[in-house]
Amino acid sequence: MSKENETYLELLERRIELFNSLSATLLAARSAVAAFDIGGLESRIAQQQVLCAAIQKLMEQTERLQSQCTAHLRLHGGGETIANSPELEATLQRLHQAQEAVKQLNDAHQALMKRSRRTVTALLNSLHTFEGNYRKAAIQQTARSEQNDKV
Repeated sequence: MSKENETYLELLERRIELFNSLSATLLAARSAVAAFDIGGLESRIAQQQVLCAAIQKLMEQTERLQSQCTAHLRLHGGGETIANSPELEATLQRLHQAQEAVKQLNDAHQALMKRSRRTVTALLNSLHTFEGNYRKAAIQQTARSEQNDKV
């Protein structure tokens, strides 16, 4: 197998690893939402941004390598190719599976965020609706507590 082919497979393997890591951070973010752990959620979002940037960089490297290989094959009339390699087919299948897993988790995470936003909005609306009633009671309670403290 040529050096370019080995490099191409290594890049694909690295992308698979990054997609698997992204899946793990999406699952961790879901757990953070369920636990009302805002700090944990923010941390997972930051990790997701780093992973997405790394995936994008690898995609660019892969595309450059593909272009180089295509140009090389045109100049040299074919030669050794990885196109029919069982190893490549297996790697591409695993990459597709990792991408699908991320897509499904991302869709579920997006739905969770929408539901959470609706819940928070409903709670805020509820709070605003009863704000006058609770404010009066809180002021009265505070006044009584201050009077009791003076005595």
